[in-house]
Amino acid sequence: MATKLITEILTEINEDATTIVKYKDNGALRLIFEHAFDPAKKFVLPDGDPPFKQDAAPIGMSPANLFMEARKLYVFCRQDLNAVRRETLFIQLLENLHPSEAKMLLALKEQKLTKLYPKITHKLVAENFPTVPAPVVKEKKEPKKEQAPETGAKS
Repeated sequence: MATKLITEILTEINEDATTIVKYKDNGALRLIFEHAFDPAKKFVLPDGDPPFKQDAAPIGMSPANLFMEARKLYVFCRQDLNAVRRETLFIQLLENLHPSEAKMLLALKEQKLTKLYPKITHKLVAENFPTVPAPVVKEKKEPKKEQAPETGAKS
């Protein structure tokens, strides 16, 4: 059986969230989730989609896939790297990936993986992958009710 692409695994998890347990030991998926949900690992790239030429190869025949390239994603978080060089490397990666993986990588860059896969939430990932930090729960402050001044005379 051939190895599934990361996007195929994410689609499978999105359809049935319990299947995430099957992939707990998948290093590439762990790195993808870390970059998707950890604010410290957000890519240092400009907002929006860069101009790139999509790979025309059929699925599985692209020069690269995210299983091979996941461990190199840290490069896009490095502050010491020249911005032009970092963006060039990102465009080269996008052009070598299958279009479905390129689309997922663009969502990952903005840390908006849940837009493509709505059932893959930060909470679900943090429960199954210990290296992904738990989501920060913001406390809701209830507005204070102002008491109306008392009217009328006291007897």
